[in-house]
Amino acid sequence: MQRLGLLLFASIFVTGGWAQIQQPTQRADQARKLGLPVPDELVQASGAAMIGAALALQIAPLRRLAALLLALQLVPITFVGHRFWELEPGPSRNGHRVHFFKNLSLIGAALALAGAPEGAAAAHGQRA
Repeated sequence: MQRLGLLLFASIFVTGGWAQIQQPTQRADQARKLGLPVPDELVQASGAAMIGAALALQIAPLRRLAALLLALQLVPITFVGHRFWELEPGPSRNGHRVHFFKNLSLIGAALALAGAPEGAAAAHGQRA
């Protein structure tokens, strides 16, 4: 069950990281509009790191570090990419609000994984 949960959790980061690699300009432009000097290559590197961390979630000794990396990556992505409070009421604002809070949920889940004692999930799954 844990393996399936980790695979499903990682899927959003694999697809999101791939999108960053393939289409960095729009994401970098969003950051540049806020005055952040973000080159396209940084967005691509972030995407590659995201994919690497998502895959590392599947390796027990790397899981906590990978989860922490994902949580840290999501903070600027969320606040740069989903600034719903700046948009006029309507479908776009609603969509960005959903993505903003989805990302907050992902940050929370990643932090929970990062803070979980190693082997805790396996120990809970043992039967007496």
